[in-house]
Amino acid sequence: MDRVFPMIILAFLGVSAPAAAEEENPWLAEGRAAAEMEACLAAAPEGEGNPGRDCSDRFFMQCAEAGGWTTLAMNFCQYALRDYWEGVVAEREAEIIGREDARLTEWVKESAKAYEAHKNITCARFRIPEGTLYGMLLASCHAEMTRERAEVLGDFVGEQPVIVPEPESAPQKQP
Repeated sequence: MDRVFPMIILAFLGVSAPAAAEEENPWLAEGRAAAEMEACLAAAPEGEGNPGRDCSDRFFMQCAEAGGWTTLAMNFCQYALRDYWEGVVAEREAEIIGREDARLTEWVKESAKAYEAHKNITCARFRIPEGTLYGMLLASCHAEMTRERAEVLGDFVGEQPVIVPEPESAPQKQP
């Protein structure tokens, strides 16, 4: 019985601490990461630095500061960034596939598989050592690699895409 009570307390803290941390940090409010990132990206000067990385760093610093730089706050802030970039990736993949070009659709599907495998093995290095900071580093790795995927997909979308494939031609009939 002596061991049960501390386990109950720890279980309660494990469930309530994340919720409390999210409630106390206004940067973790629903939709805040997307709003902050979109505003930052829209205001970023063209041709200077990497707006995605710069805006992600800015969001993280402000979010972590608001959370008191605790490990839990840093984790939540990194995962908020990852979630934002995952949304961008999903939108861009849908836009590319929506063009109904079989080559682009195949590329998106195959590159998504390769990206997931690469992200998982690259970020797994932060699962090897022990310590609370490695959880935040893992979250940061996932956020950063998801941002990179969004940038790669950005080559195909937007007002001036870098990669615009020629229209697929009808197969030629052999005489």
